[in-house]
Amino acid sequence: MGQPEMPFPVAVMWENFGPSHHDRLRALAQAGMAVTGIQLFPQSRIYDWETGGSRNWHEVTLTDGSGNPGAVRLAARLVAAVNASGARHVFFCHYDLPGVFLASVWLRLTGRAVFTMADSKFDDGPRSWWRGPAKRLFLAPYHGAITASLRSRDYLRHFGIPAARIALGYDTLDIRRLRASATAADAPEFSQRPFLVVARLIPEKNLAAGINAFAAYRKAGGSRMLELIGDGPLRAALEQHGRELGVANWIIWRGNCSSADVLSAMRRSLCLLLPSLQETYGLVIIEALAAGLPVIVSRRAGAVDILVDDGVNGLVIDPENGAQLLSAMQRLDGDEALYQQAASAAFASAMRGDTRHFVNGVQTLAGTGGKMSPAPAVD
Repeated sequence: MGQPEMPFPVAVMWENFGPSHHDRLRALAQAGMAVTGIQLFPQSRIYDWETGGSRNWHEVTLTDGSGNPGAVRLAARLVAAVNASGARHVFFCHYDLPGVFLASVWLRLTGRAVFTMADSKFDDGPRSWWRGPAKRLFLAPYHGAITASLRSRDYLRHFGIPAARIALGYDTLDIRRLRASATAADAPEFSQRPFLVVARLIPEKNLAAGINAFAAYRKAGGSRMLELIGDGPLRAALEQHGRELGVANWIIWRGNCSSADVLSAMRRSLCLLLPSLQETYGLVIIEALAAGLPVIVSRRAGAVDILVDDGVNGLVIDPENGAQLLSAMQRLDGDEALYQQAASAAFASAMRGDTRHFVNGVQTLAGTGGKMSPAPAVD
């Protein structure tokens, strides 16, 4: 009788672990891998993640967060963590960090298969000509990549990673977790469902334009509320903007909310508004679809490539065209049958954003074929 096959070891690194990272690491472990999750810092320098949750993978934190260890020291710690994991296949985010670059070079020279995880696109913002050669250099150590959207795939190809070594499925969430997290509540009447924004209150999200469109909607006779979940440096300015436009009484500012409260808000809303000028992907779109919430979303969001069928589970708009955003809001506002069709399509399409696609991407790049269990099914 043969010996049982040992779990396939992989090491996966991000700056810090939030809910989406936990989802993907857990999915890899459920698929039969021995997963070492490496985070550079104990807290994110950008996001106020929710923490906690059960782990079926090994966690390593490289710093205590008290200061910058420097590129060489960070690289040494990263290499040591990978060596300790026994992984021959390594997946790193943050290819642009010097310490990560040095570690990826060393690991490749010592026989590891090193892959980058990235979701940047050309339309994320202005590009400087001199950054191109630097990106090619920093991406040179990688055997391949796992990325999020078709535009991200084109971006990585441009900087030298062969198309055959680029897998999709990077930006994904655990649909089962999302659907289980929302608290049960009676569905409101169609006319009582608000427009919903879930976003950091920063310039890239283009929320002043969203409030402009909402004010035009109310001026044209619309009766719905606008609910905003999230916080950020523009909150005071956006609240003042609403007052100046005369719609402050119809805007509800929720601030930061738990994942469960976000999903509950999505279940009682008309649609998600995401009019971003810059949106690398848009994980919030996966959350909306999981809740059966149609989306009105900027074409700049990478998720549009994979998740959104224009006119089916949502409406895609030009974020610099306020009239287009207003028209999309009025279409859903005035047509309950369209809303019901879009809500059903949203719920049915949510699995396009499930972590099983991340597992498939890792399996494809690692060349493991059928050696691991398939990703778990979603109810």
